[in-house]
Formats: sequence, structure tokens, C-alpha cells
Amino acid sequence: MIGKAKFQPVGPRALFDPYFVPPILLHRTKEQRSLTSILNDSIQDEFSLNILYHGIQGIGKKVIVNKVIEDLPTSDEIHLLRIDCKEKYPEELIGSLIIEMSKINNINLNINPILNKSESLPHLWNIFKLSCKKLDNYLLLIFNNAEYLNSDLFKKFLHLKETNTTLISTVNKILRPSTLDITQLFDQKKKLNYFTYNELFSILKQRTTLTFSHEIDKELIEYITDIIFENYAPVPGKGIEIMRELYPALKDKKDIKYKDMTEVCRNHFESESIDEFSLLTYISEEDLLTVIFLDNLSNHFIDKSNYYITSNKLKELYDLSCEYLEYRKDLQEFKILIESLQKLGIVCPSKKSLIENRFNTMDPFNCVYFFMVVDPILLKAMIDTVFGQF
Repeated sequence: MIGKAKFQPVGPRALFDPYFVPPILLHRTKEQRSLTSILNDSIQDEFSLNILYHGIQGIGKKVIVNKVIEDLPTSDEIHLLRIDCKEKYPEELIGSLIIEMSKINNINLNINPILNKSESLPHLWNIFKLSCKKLDNYLLLIFNNAEYLNSDLFKKFLHLKETNTTLISTVNKILRPSTLDITQLFDQKKKLNYFTYNELFSILKQRTTLTFSHEIDKELIEYITDIIFENYAPVPGKGIEIMRELYPALKDKKDIKYKDMTEVCRNHFESESIDEFSLLTYISEEDLLTVIFLDNLSNHFIDKSNYYITSNKLKELYDLSCEYLEYRKDLQEFKILIESLQKLGIVCPSKKSLIENRFNTMDPFNCVYFFMVVDPILLKAMIDTVFGQF
């Protein structure tokens, strides 16, 4: 179980608030210090910047920017505007900026007549740019999902450096080569790297301790970390999405069984490691010992609240299968069986095993913990269908 939290829980907003900033930004110290330093210098020396953070969705671009802005000692001297560029027409985006700027400048502006004109975009842009020039203080624009901006409009914003405006853009993918002229306008470009297993686990653990006042099963968080590595990319955003779906059950302190987790996983990952036809074909073509072993394996995950099975327990299930059929136990045969299940995608070694077992890691059987990639209930149903053939 997870130990006592270092911080006071803040409740569900730690999972559901897209702008939530944790008390400590784990494993992004270098990026945080770099952005803090350059922004402080920019504000003090009154020069503007164009900064780009890019990487896969959920890797933590927004939380770095939000954390740095939250901790800026000169935040009272900054006018901050945040915009999500996703699914916004250029006129809508600039119009919303103008409305926010009118509040800062304490000016009442009615842009509806302009919006109704056929060529409204140039007029809106001129109003926005004039509003920027009227500001006495530093303007900091945060554009999230900036990949949705067309290149011409993006370039206009990047030229706002002339008006004491700094633009920080987060992009969920690298800008296309055709936009090379745009990338040259950024003063700093940073691609965020993926997290290791331990790093991702600690970030997800931090979010649960900030969300819940009670302890959450450590193995559940380890399992979420493992399935992210297996099916997606090692980024916290995907784990937070999964925990949002689990929130009602976790809040009520309910045990989340493996079969329930597989249903949640199907909702979050498009691809399957193995299709049902291939799985059924494999079971149909295997010998009786393998079928009995798979039946015991599926029962282990269906009947218990386990997320993992150890290599020792796998060996025990194999021995029981041999005893049931009065077969001779063969360690080499067992190893070949586990390796074939890994190759097919039925079971997978946990990344935490490779960390705990630092010796002889080239041997896949050396992994202590395994988890099932396929739904154990689906596997059980297929076994029951095929079992009549023997």
C-alpha cells in the first residue's frame, strides 16, 4: 500500500482540473529551472521571447509552464492570457483575446459588428495588436495545442515580440518541416523526453496521494504504469485519464478487480496486443497441458484481486496442471511455455521486475512479476469453448 502522503490531499481537482499544478513537479526540475530563469531575465530586462514546448499529448508540457508561472516572484507585474487553440476559428481566437485585453485596459469594446464583416480577421488583428501596444506591463501569452493554428496566423503572433509580448506555445507534435520559417522565430525550443517506469510510477502515485485521503493499492498504480508502457507511451496524462475513470470506485474504497481494469483499459487504448481470432486459434492448436495451464492462469486473475502473478506462482500453476494430467514436470518446457505466451501477447513481464532483478535481465524468465495483457474472462470463455475438443 502507498504510505502516508507528504502533502495534504486537495481532492478531485488533482485529477480533473486541467490546470492543476502539483506542489512539487517531479522529474522535470531541469526544465522548470530553465524556464524560470529565462522568464525572470526576460521580465527584468524587458525583452520578449518566443518559447516552444513540444512532445506527445500528456507528457507534461502544460504543467511545466503553469508551475513556472505560478512560482514567478514578479507575477503581479505580468498580464497573463491563456488560450486553448484546439477547434477555434482564427476570428474566434483573436476575438476572445481582444475581450480579455479590453478587461486589462479597462476599455469597453464591441467586436460583434466586426465579426459580421466578410473580412473581419485583419480588423480583429489590428485591434488586438493595438491593445498589446497600449499595455504598460509585460504580456505573457500561453497558447496550448498551438498545432491547430495555421502557419500564417502563428507567424503573426510570433512577431508580437515588438510589443513587449512573450509567447509560450505548447504543441502536441513537432511542427511540420513545411513550417521551418516558423520554427526559426522561436528563441527556445524544447522537446520533452519520456519518463522511465519509476518516474512515471512516482508521478501517478503523487496524484493519488493528492486526490484521496486514504491509501491506494500500490499494485494498482504499478499496473496502470505497466499497461501504459505496454499500450501507449510513458506519459502521465494517460495514467491520469485512467484514474479519472476509476475515481468513483477509489473514492468509495472499493477493490478494483483485474477484470474491471481490463474493461477500463479497452476504453483508453485503441490497439489490442492480440486479436480474438488469433487467440482462439492458438488455444485450439495447443496441447491439453497448455489449455489446462491457461485455464488455471485465467482463474488466478478472475477469482482474486491480483494485478500480477509471480514467476514462482506461474511455476506452481504449471506443476498443478502437470499433476492433474499426471504428466512429468519439465522446467525447460515450462520456460518455453512462458516465452511463447509472452511472444503471443497473453502475458507480459512487468517493468518493475527488470528494476528489482538487475542481474541476468536478458533472460525473460528472470522477471519476477507478470501481468495478463488479454482479458482473463475472454480467455476463460475461449478455453471453455475449446475444452470440449479434448
